[in-house]
Amino acid sequence: MLRRRAILPLSKGRSSAAPPAQFFASVRALIGARAFLTLLQLFSLPLLTRLLDMRDFALMALGMAVPLFANAFSDAGMGRSLVRRPHLGPAEWSSVFWFLFLTGAALAGLTAAAAPIFAKVMQEPDLVLVVLVLSSVPFLQSLMSAHQAALERAYRFDQISSVTVSAGIAGLLAAMALAVAGAGVWALVAQQVVTALLRAIGFAWFSAYQPHFAFSLPLLRPHLRFGKNTLLFSGVMTLQNQAPVLAFGPVFGTLAVSLWSMSERAARLSRTALAGPVSQVTLVSMSRQWREGAGAPEVAGLYLASTRLLATVLFPSVLVIALAGEAAFVWLLSDPWRPVATVFALAVPGLLTDALASSGARVFMVADRTDLRLRMAVERCAIGLLLFLAALPLGFEAAILTRSLFAVAYLPRYWAYIGRCIPLDRLAAARQLLLPVAAGAGGGLAFRTWMSPMIPGTALEALAVLATAAAATGLAALLSWRPLKADINRLRASAHKSAPAAVS
Repeated sequence: MLRRRAILPLSKGRSSAAPPAQFFASVRALIGARAFLTLLQLFSLPLLTRLLDMRDFALMALGMAVPLFANAFSDAGMGRSLVRRPHLGPAEWSSVFWFLFLTGAALAGLTAAAAPIFAKVMQEPDLVLVVLVLSSVPFLQSLMSAHQAALERAYRFDQISSVTVSAGIAGLLAAMALAVAGAGVWALVAQQVVTALLRAIGFAWFSAYQPHFAFSLPLLRPHLRFGKNTLLFSGVMTLQNQAPVLAFGPVFGTLAVSLWSMSERAARLSRTALAGPVSQVTLVSMSRQWREGAGAPEVAGLYLASTRLLATVLFPSVLVIALAGEAAFVWLLSDPWRPVATVFALAVPGLLTDALASSGARVFMVADRTDLRLRMAVERCAIGLLLFLAALPLGFEAAILTRSLFAVAYLPRYWAYIGRCIPLDRLAAARQLLLPVAAGAGGGLAFRTWMSPMIPGTALEALAVLATAAAATGLAALLSWRPLKADINRLRASAHKSAPAAVS
């Protein structure tokens, strides 16, 4: 039996029948939290890069490779399954929770057992202890999945945001304190563990349900079927994302791993601050619109709307920094990290494409076609990995560029897969990207050609680049204001469908 209080804010006078938060209220809460953490990381990263060696960042990137594979399986795909289902009973929640508990414990044990083997393969003895400590992260991730799903179903993204911010602040403070104390790579390790631990505690506290020792395999089976494909998909995507780290270390050394991991960190700031929140809330809205397939056209509209919103806000600024942001990287990270600018520029097309795919992933989930998503992921990973490995002998930069160009070239094929779930016009999806790309590319090239030679000093040039990035985003929004406004209204209205039944 699963006992649970209503999922509500910690304030009096609110009832479980309260209307759900609007789409953009939820998105604002998540974006506000992610934006705050992004700014906090931007302020802390210069300190960390000056207190820690480049090798520390390489060790952390390598050390997270095995736990990240375990993380891909820690949720078992069931968190998203809980969100998408229209009705769930107490025993069903309990069955999912305990299954995830056991899954997380097993993954933590396997990660710890793999630590000495992985360290030997990478020829880095220091990795043994790093991976052992980080093996706790998959277990904590498993623990928080059901609680987070409960909060999302109730549109309590404000509480998710509060927990995310608090945990992120604590993790960054721990990292900075240990870095100042000379702890080296352990500052970065502590950041991951502290953040995961506090998120697990916070989600459990706010979701406020207490699982009992009840387990029903028949109730678990629908989630296992859904989770099987989602689980395999996560594994394939983790392999795709971690391939550069695993390949660059043995072939080009720890410096290459450091440069790649830092460029990936820089891209992750923008992706997690915007793409993550939009797709997270879009999943709930799409689930309400789906109506057993009758709402497929509405879901297609939501997908196109979220694509335009993401592209307009994300693409122009990131492209400006990619094309003209060397001064910004030097100013923020210090001169030894200057080559990150080149790596970032080469990686950005692929990284932006991956960010754009986050809303598409929700379409497969809502349509219960995770089999299609898995087939697409295997196909993309296999072809992309072969091209990436073939480019390795050509050099570090050539391998990164090959990876990016393939991600862009695969987009039409990706939209074709989505079109099997919803009536999606691939040309309409492509048109959403043209203006944001043009604004970003034009702004970056103009700055690099005419403005950069006229600006004295690295700090002034860095600030000017960031201002140009913001201006490019504003220009893209202004030029597409009418369709963008219509998309915003569509996304806002999507949250007013009746909410899924709450767990009691």
